[in-house]
Amino acid sequence: MKIAIYARVSTDRQELVQQVMSCVKFCKYKDFKIGKVYTDKGSGKDYFSRPGYNEMLKDLRSLEYQGIVVFRFDRLGRNTVEAIKFFDEMEAKGIQVYSLNENLDTSSPVGRAIRDFIIRLAQLERENISESTKQRLQALKSMGKQLGRPVGSRDSSPRKKSGYYGNLNASKKRGSKNPGSE
Repeated sequence: MKIAIYARVSTDRQELVQQVMSCVKFCKYKDFKIGKVYTDKGSGKDYFSRPGYNEMLKDLRSLEYQGIVVFRFDRLGRNTVEAIKFFDEMEAKGIQVYSLNENLDTSSPVGRAIRDFIIRLAQLERENISESTKQRLQALKSMGKQLGRPVGSRDSSPRKKSGYYGNLNASKKRGSKNPGSE
């Protein structure tokens, strides 16, 4: 069986190696032929900014693979509706989805229900993290803490001047009046 592997981490500081190597090991154990490894670094809630996912989806829709292996179901996404649509579409095309952590048989009604429950828990986790972050920031603000970069701090590398300030500097160099200085 020809298989695709998909791995995703949420931030640039995280590594994909552990997920990919675990999936490769699983494929060797199952005697699957690995077609391609697709990867993304970024949030699972935004399907549009995940080029690896989008490419994999295009290849799966053209029936290039008979299955896909992921480290965990939530690597495919944390939006319940989109994830369930993905699973339903793959099931309709006869494409098997294998998850190393959940170790479920999604060909049965009970397996699909458990898969959907896991996806809903992943979305709940994402929403709880977002809500608690907003609450912490609001609490800090109400205590008088200034959020964001300290006044006068500088980046380690100079910023590119663009937008209003870039246009302002360009007009000064040309000798024209500063906008709004009258």
